[in-house]
Amino acid sequence: MFKKIILTLCFFTATFLLSAQVRPFLDSLKNDLQVVTDDSLRFRVLDELAWTYRRMDADSALMYGKMAIEQVEKLKDDRLTAIAFSTNGVIKMQNNIADFGIGDLRKSLYFNLKANDQRGISSNYNNLGNAYESMGVYDSAITYYGKSIQIKMETGREESAASTMSNLGLVYMKLENAEKAMEYYQEALAIVGEESSRANGIFNNMGIAYSKLGQSDKARHYLQKAVSNLSSEGNELRFASTYGNIAESFQDDKMYDSALYYAHKSYDLKKKFGQGLTLTYATITLTKIYSELGNHTKAKEYATEAVSIAEQYDNPERLSEAIWFLGVAEAGLKNFETAAKLFQEYTEIREKITSEAILQAAEDAEAKFQNELKEKENQILREEAIIQNQRIRTQTIMIISAIVIVILLLVIAFILRNQLALRKKLLQKIEAQSAKLKELDQAKTRFFANISHDLRSPLTLILGSLDKITERDYEILDKESKELLDLGIKNGKRLLYLADEIMDLTRLEEGKINLDLQYVKIVPYLRLLTKMFSSAADIKSIKLKFTSHAEDETTLQIDPHQFEKIIYNLLSNAIKFTPPNGVVDVQLNTDKAYLEIAISDSGPGIPAESLDLIFDRYYQSAAANAAQAGVGIGLALVKELVELHGGSIKAASGDNGSVFIIRFPFKKSDWVSKAIIPERSLDVVTRNSLWMDLQEEKERLQVPGIKNADPDAKAVLIVEDHKELRTYLQSILNSEFRVFLAANGASALELLQAEKIDLIITDLMMPYMDGFELVDHLKKDKTLKKIPVMVVSARTDKKEKLDLISKGAEDVISKPFDKEELMLKIQNIMSREWDSNKALTKLYSETAEEFEKNIMQKMEALIIKRVDDPHLSVLDLADEMAASERKVYRMIKKISGLTPYELIKEVRWQYLENYLKDHKVQTATEAAQLIGMNNASSFATQYEKRFGQPFKEVLSN
Repeated sequence: MFKKIILTLCFFTATFLLSAQVRPFLDSLKNDLQVVTDDSLRFRVLDELAWTYRRMDADSALMYGKMAIEQVEKLKDDRLTAIAFSTNGVIKMQNNIADFGIGDLRKSLYFNLKANDQRGISSNYNNLGNAYESMGVYDSAITYYGKSIQIKMETGREESAASTMSNLGLVYMKLENAEKAMEYYQEALAIVGEESSRANGIFNNMGIAYSKLGQSDKARHYLQKAVSNLSSEGNELRFASTYGNIAESFQDDKMYDSALYYAHKSYDLKKKFGQGLTLTYATITLTKIYSELGNHTKAKEYATEAVSIAEQYDNPERLSEAIWFLGVAEAGLKNFETAAKLFQEYTEIREKITSEAILQAAEDAEAKFQNELKEKENQILREEAIIQNQRIRTQTIMIISAIVIVILLLVIAFILRNQLALRKKLLQKIEAQSAKLKELDQAKTRFFANISHDLRSPLTLILGSLDKITERDYEILDKESKELLDLGIKNGKRLLYLADEIMDLTRLEEGKINLDLQYVKIVPYLRLLTKMFSSAADIKSIKLKFTSHAEDETTLQIDPHQFEKIIYNLLSNAIKFTPPNGVVDVQLNTDKAYLEIAISDSGPGIPAESLDLIFDRYYQSAAANAAQAGVGIGLALVKELVELHGGSIKAASGDNGSVFIIRFPFKKSDWVSKAIIPERSLDVVTRNSLWMDLQEEKERLQVPGIKNADPDAKAVLIVEDHKELRTYLQSILNSEFRVFLAANGASALELLQAEKIDLIITDLMMPYMDGFELVDHLKKDKTLKKIPVMVVSARTDKKEKLDLISKGAEDVISKPFDKEELMLKIQNIMSREWDSNKALTKLYSETAEEFEKNIMQKMEALIIKRVDDPHLSVLDLADEMAASERKVYRMIKKISGLTPYELIKEVRWQYLENYLKDHKVQTATEAAQLIGMNNASSFATQYEKRFGQPFKEVLSN
């Protein structure tokens, strides 16, 4: 039955190709081949001729296929090359030539894979499945069909995948696995749908599969569905095979009437269309049915016709089957002798077919073996090629890696060499800088030593002269003169003490200080030194503690005079930096090798970044304020003296304050009986200096406001932490102003809440709240921001000055200052408060809108505020108005008719005009500076042009 199906399908295809349209089509292609010169078009014509001839004339098909391959080699196109080899492979497969086209199909697959043509790859896999199925190598056929289905499903070609599934079902039918075949048929049918024309073949195949499974009803159901679908196509020839299959199904179920009906329909159609050899299928089916019905005459009639057709087409297979059933019919008619001859003839034909089949099988087996051997050889070659490629790739990678490593090593070596060279240069530079810094440090030390030495003589003369005045004329001096005399003596002694410290530090560095070592009872001696600071601690309400964990008889070999300097510096610093109500603690401990003195305080602590630097000469921490900052000598001197004693000192700091720890080498001595408690302590200068510093600090916290007797005089607040400078400023201003005093920014803010102040003069570096913070607080307060501020400080570089002015300070004066300059600037600031409405009447129309008047008043206020600033420009006006320069320009022009530059100039002239009405100026230079002009001659020229009168006349009047 399966052979019958295959021959029927082949016949359908051949019938279609040999239709009346094929020959004219071939002639047309041949004519095109004669005239086409384009390589690509010529290839397509050759390929089409090969494809069309594949079932009609294998030789012609192969000839044109070979020509197409030769033609495509010129094009160097992978896709077209794949098509050429695929066509040749299919021709060989369908005509059972050589290796069934497997070699060409594999070449086509190679080029499709190279071109990544998924459609072509899936078609190659399908054709390879067909080739292996034709060869009977079903395992390979199943593998390639599966690959084809997978790619087609992934690329969205489901209907094409269904056709391949149907082919896969036929393979399983040949393997006698109808159930597996049915799975693929059902999956294919689900994809194409029962209404599709593609379903006809699937229905037919499912009917045959169900017949194989013994399910006749289902078999006839699907066969009749195939007939139903074929009816819609109108192709009667396709009915013949399906009718024959239905007839055999009814025959199997002994339903002979229906079997005869469909068998005769199949016979009539094949007879009508002259089907030739395939007509034997219908005649033998009728022979079998009539034989089973006992109508041997009819059976003989159809059997005889089948024999005649088989002999005509020389088909031993069909002939043997027809002779067998003819013998059965003769036997049924009691013609046993004829029947015997027919059976004998059947046996001979079958033996011949079997022999030929065995030979064919042997040939097929040999061919299959050779193909498999060739396939294995090809596989081995492919694997060897892969291994070789991998070996080459590995070698290439190793070579490239080696080159990269060498390059990297060279680069690293180059970088290291450069780094070493740079490091060497850097070290040389550092050594040179270090030597230079050392030289500079030595130069600085020599300079300070020389200055200190040079200062001692004039200081001695100054102090001697002042002491004589004190002894001789002190009682006849007035109070202010006495204060100034005391101030001179006090600060002279301070300078003398500072010069002594510098001299000591220099002598230590030069090794010129020799210690006068004595055995000292250290516990009572340190207690005595600590007790000397009790009064200083009481002034600040500081709790001063001394604790000893050593025996009172403990002795230490020290130079008492130098030891006093160590303890004095550390204790004076501790008390200075400890806030009121704080604690200063002195502790003494001993162990087997060292005696340790720890001096701690509850002050603000030392910044971590400064801990390693505080013992350096002249180092000053940025965190220290002006009242607390020294000149960086004390701790450097302490370190040098401690190390001269063979000891060490270190500092630690935290949130709870700082601690300085001194360690001296220590061991129990036989000289205890000779140990002393030194009588001398710190000299009077030292004690007085410390006492004065502490007393001043207390006064800074409690400065009362001092008022001028004139209640109508303007009030000036002086904010200065230095008592003497504060007193000096007061003496300058007291004759013209009511003067109030404050020691720091915090005290000034408290005083401002109680008093009406017209001007604030402030220092920058002060404790608790410095000048920068004070200015910030003033400008943030709506009430206090109107009070003008003048800054008088020693620390006023350009950046700080600009910063202060940007924050709202009226002026900045550097220390030391000139008294007359200070008074002049104060008078200028005080005189800026004048009637702005009088000046503005000339700057805009009376019809101007109210908001325009407000804008102009704001502009004028800014110009008046900085009237003596020569750098005032439209940019400053734009910043004040929070607008662009262009917008401010247009606004001023619209309201006043003046440009911004002209407006600034006009306001300054009007300011000067009003100022001259109430004040006197001595020179044109003074008047020019009042309005920010530096050139007096230019000022005089412009003044005359503006007011029509020479400035000299104004001065004379």
